[in-house]
Amino acid sequence: MANGRKRRKGTGSSRSSTASSPSPSNEATPKKQHRQNVQVDEESDDEPNVIDVDSATPGSPRTTKQPDTTDEEELRRAMKVYTNQKSQCYSFFNPPTTSDHKDKNGRFMIAYKCKSCGGQFNRPIYEKSPTNLSKHVDACKARQLKSQGTQKLAALGVSGTGDIDVREVPQLCAVWCAQAARPFAALGDDLHQGIIHPTVLKNLPGRKTLSRDISKLYTAVQESLIKLFKNHKGAMYLGLDAWQSPNGFDVLGTVIYQLVEEDEGGFHLEAMPLDFVRLQKNHTGKYLAETVQLIVEKFGLKDKIFGIVTDNASNNKTMIEEIKTYRWPRFKGETQWVRCFAHILNLIAQVILRPFGSHKRKKDSTTNDEEDSDKEEPDDPDQQIRLFDAGEDEDDDDDDEDDESTLNESAVATELIDDEEIELEEEDVNDLSDEDDDLDRYTSSSCKASLAKFRAISRKLNKLPNSKAHFVTICLDQDCARPHNVGRDVCTRWNSTLAQLSSIVRCSQAILEWQKDKQHGTLREYHINRDDIDLAKDLIEVLQPFYDITLQVSIRGAARIADIVVFIDQITCHLSTIISNPNDDYPPALRNACCAGLQLTNKYYTLTDCSPLYRVAMVLHPSFKDEYFKLAKWKPEWIQESIRLTREMWETHYKPLPQATNSQPPIAAPKVIFSFITRFTMHSC
Repeated sequence: MANGRKRRKGTGSSRSSTASSPSPSNEATPKKQHRQNVQVDEESDDEPNVIDVDSATPGSPRTTKQPDTTDEEELRRAMKVYTNQKSQCYSFFNPPTTSDHKDKNGRFMIAYKCKSCGGQFNRPIYEKSPTNLSKHVDACKARQLKSQGTQKLAALGVSGTGDIDVREVPQLCAVWCAQAARPFAALGDDLHQGIIHPTVLKNLPGRKTLSRDISKLYTAVQESLIKLFKNHKGAMYLGLDAWQSPNGFDVLGTVIYQLVEEDEGGFHLEAMPLDFVRLQKNHTGKYLAETVQLIVEKFGLKDKIFGIVTDNASNNKTMIEEIKTYRWPRFKGETQWVRCFAHILNLIAQVILRPFGSHKRKKDSTTNDEEDSDKEEPDDPDQQIRLFDAGEDEDDDDDDEDDESTLNESAVATELIDDEEIELEEEDVNDLSDEDDDLDRYTSSSCKASLAKFRAISRKLNKLPNSKAHFVTICLDQDCARPHNVGRDVCTRWNSTLAQLSSIVRCSQAILEWQKDKQHGTLREYHINRDDIDLAKDLIEVLQPFYDITLQVSIRGAARIADIVVFIDQITCHLSTIISNPNDDYPPALRNACCAGLQLTNKYYTLTDCSPLYRVAMVLHPSFKDEYFKLAKWKPEWIQESIRLTREMWETHYKPLPQATNSQPPIAAPKVIFSFITRFTMHSC
């Protein structure tokens, strides 16, 4: 090692030493040039830098010729190279731009943005080889191949998961529980945790935290609604209804109806749940009015409420009278009370069914709880038929009920029409026809027995699987229409009676054969005949229009206050046709029932005269105006009164203020008129 490091002594003279001094430089130059040739990239876009050998002096550093160019010139040069695309890697990048970053020489670099990943690659201007760009392209291709092996759900068409922010998890959980009234403990269920998002699972809130989050979210939403209502221009309508939740709490629900202006200049009706308040006392009219007053003041709607929509319970009438004493600017009391027409249809239908032995709740002084679904049907149809055959009359129990009993939604027609506002007097039903047991196909007493038989058949088919299977087999043999079943008649829904009657008629051929089976059929006293089926057909014909109108007014956004008078006219014409049928196609029992329903319809028709809203809405309806009144043969003074009420409402609430004469701003009256017309033709009832 030492000998290898020892310098050999020169043997020549100083001249030879001096003469040989350039030789190392000459010998080293080819070697360095050779090393540079090896390092040159074959895909280089420019020629390699040439070293000026002649200008190099011994001991001086090697320098590279760098053209003195500006950043703009370098960018144009890079753009030219990108356009030529001698290397395929350039096709994976967008056109180059000047980067915000500088290289080690203080010059701005050239930026290339990747089309695949969106990343930006900065290349110094002195770097001419696209090698680093090619490496980036290879890396992107590798990531794409790897992602194809493990595709995301979105790539397979499963959307909705996405990325979840950790801060959104409490809100998502609160909305999930509150929107469908799910228990808080449902979040902690093991099976449920196995299907939720990993981010949600990691940050799942507890039950107490979830309860607090729902309360905070509810408060935040209310604050936003208060700001929204404050900026609203125009009148609003308030919908109210009280009911009992499944867990036994009495709740007063409120819905606000308003017209929202669209960006294009039109309007659309918006129905928004406003608030839900737990009722702590008896549902008296005064207590309900106080509760509504608190809700209205909380949201700042006292100056905007123009009408209230409720059902026809007597305590609601007391509530309206009490609210009138609060002196809201736009609400004037009963004249602006809109009665729920679906509830009116329910009352009329139950009055028609009442003579035929519709469900009647027995009075119980010890409890006011509603009967469950199992008790809604008679426990002993045999006892019920014997009771009807004995000629006992259910009217013996028609005593007056107090106001609280009318609040129960399961009350039968007798209790519902005991309210003063809809009570039928003796003179209202003085044109009843006499029934003849020998000549009539069916009478009121026989109809009671028929409906009891229908309920007995339904009960057996729903309770005994073997009887149901045998009945289905007979229905298939008889080619009866589906479904092969007899619906249940529930006392809280009159339309369930219609559904049961329809199923009896639909499967009548199968029932007549099935009931004869000693093992699977009914007892002989429950057997039906053609008269029973005729009764079912006639009742279907009577009740079907009520069902169709109920569906129409129950569709969200489809019910209009202008349609109420038209619906009442349709019902009046329908019942009058049955009552005055010249061919006597209907027995006196059915005509008498329709007569009671017609009298109740006329009483509610009279109540529409107490409120100007109905007539104003019809005058403003583009399809009605005053022509409908003429077709309905209204008296001229009635038509003039409707037009006067419309003009008065326009001048009081909607007519634009007069403008100054010295200035002429754009006239906004057409838009105000459209809003006025739309307001009364779009509101639901």
